[in-house]
Amino acid sequence: MTSEKVMLTLAVVLIGGCAPRQAPIAEPLVAPYDGPRVWAVAPLNNESGSLEADGVALADHLARQLETTDRISVMPVSRTLAAMDALRMSHLASPQDATRLLATLNADALLVGTVTDYDPYDPPKLGMALRLFTQRRLDEYADPELDIRHLTRAATDGGTNPKPRPRMTLGSNVSAVFNGASPQVREALKRYAVRRGANDWPDPQGTLERAVTPAPDEHWRRYLLSIDLFSEFVSYAMAKRLLGAEARRLTPPPPTP
Repeated sequence: MTSEKVMLTLAVVLIGGCAPRQAPIAEPLVAPYDGPRVWAVAPLNNESGSLEADGVALADHLARQLETTDRISVMPVSRTLAAMDALRMSHLASPQDATRLLATLNADALLVGTVTDYDPYDPPKLGMALRLFTQRRLDEYADPELDIRHLTRAATDGGTNPKPRPRMTLGSNVSAVFNGASPQVREALKRYAVRRGANDWPDPQGTLERAVTPAPDEHWRRYLLSIDLFSEFVSYAMAKRLLGAEARRLTPPPPTP
């Protein structure tokens, strides 16, 4: 082998050995439906014992994650809050409340839930329990530009409020607690952070100092330093679990032999 070939072989080996391994990318969210659906997300009830848990902010995180699917359109949480105000609901206290709200919004499904565990400090901890209320539509899908002003007038001027649909059903439910100290949670967080991008370090609250910016392969640790970023990750994981549960619920049972 000539000296030129030796040098070329060494160069190939060195380049191949130094190439970074591609980390697994977090899976995109997939809706198990055969057509479009319109969902609404209600603010989460806080049963964590912490006064810092913000059910509206967590509902926003869930809505943004679910909106990334190709067959689910999500109403803004502000629209859900306006409908609750029209119905004089400060929170959802029962399945009947969820049924009334879903009928008022005229959506295909309403996601409700509770915050079961909440600790915003490193390592953060966040637990959620989610339940989906669905209805089989007898008409066209809900208009995403639903006029809440009309709903408000109907609730206050003696008009007729929308009635619950007759085919209301309970959808899937999931629950989990994500502890930032858990090795399994950290591995899932790394995969999610890679999907977000090495240079995509949102800090909406402006709480993280540039001096603590980690190296590119450690940027996922920022999600442990900001409860808002950690909530984003947990909302993705919970949305993925919920859609997986929906896929199992809608899968017909195997034929009886």
